[in-house]
Amino acid sequence: MYPLKFEPVLKQTLWGGDKIFSYKHIDKRLSNVGESWELSAIDGSETIVSNGEEKGLTLSALLKKYKEKLIGKSNYARYGDKFPLLVKFIDANKDLSIQVHPNDALATKRHGCLGKNEMWYVVEAD
Repeated sequence: MYPLKFEPVLKQTLWGGDKIFSYKHIDKRLSNVGESWELSAIDGSETIVSNGEEKGLTLSALLKKYKEKLIGKSNYARYGDKFPLLVKFIDANKDLSIQVHPNDALATKRHGCLGKNEMWYVVEAD
């Protein structure tokens, strides 16, 4: 498999800024872009392969096609055709909105999906 590139999904938010464009060298101009979803299999916000022979495929379609070859045997055994990560950049120009992240059991019961664990890596801060 070759190195895959994906088209980001840009999310406008009340607290977003304009740093994502210059940081990622994107020409698009929207206001208040708080998030750039780099790798997502979330319905309605899936990233799409932007290069090579798989160009145009969503991340979910890619996972269904390659299965454990894409994410490894143990990850595929655990998550199946549900990609387990959401990778994104955040530009918080203002205070973030209040966010609640349920555990897996509650998220499955109420929303039919897994809960949300987070890991942050700060690239730059004013």
